[in-house]
Amino acid sequence: MACRAGGGWLPVMSQSPTLPDHHVAPDADALVVYASTHGHTAKIAARLAEAMRGQGLEVDLRDVAHAADAAPGRYDLVVAGGSLHKEHHQKELAEWVTARSDALAGVRSMFFSVSLSAADDGDEARASAQRCIDDFCAQTGWTPTRTERIAGALQYREYDPFTRQLMRLLMKHMGRPTDASHDYDYTDWDAVDRLGREIARGAEITAGAGARA
Repeated sequence: MACRAGGGWLPVMSQSPTLPDHHVAPDADALVVYASTHGHTAKIAARLAEAMRGQGLEVDLRDVAHAADAAPGRYDLVVAGGSLHKEHHQKELAEWVTARSDALAGVRSMFFSVSLSAADDGDEARASAQRCIDDFCAQTGWTPTRTERIAGALQYREYDPFTRQLMRLLMKHMGRPTDASHDYDYTDWDAVDRLGREIARGAEITAGAGARA
């Protein structure tokens, strides 16, 4: 986890979950499907699924690459999520949602978007992250019952050399850490747990509330 110290952020050893196993549950109540470029969104999806199971739901957890046969109409709840890269979510996730937008319209659903912008409390950053969510929904024709912005991670050690250098320059401009020997986790895992429990309990779903870090 990252903690704030003065004007910057320091890396702290985190108990964030490991990458999830592919989990297909034939009689599942809920589907969690995700796209993850560097692995952090996969961890968030797994944590949500774990919290939902803790409330008694059987959860089908799928990487979008293994979700071709996952029909939204089979479930009481569908959760889909991806991460922002250059202001766009993963193409594979957008294609999966687009192909199933009619079926998604008939079930309770939530879309979660993982980004560094969600860790910023500024109005401009919030508006930018929400605009990307709105663009994804417009592009896919999906109107989820709820949308969530979830703070992600700065994963220098997972990036290729070009991306690492580009991110260091961008983070320097933004006043964020540039030490590429560490990763920086901005996700509020307790908030992710609360979100998973909340949607599993069937609490009223309203856009814009919940698990922001």
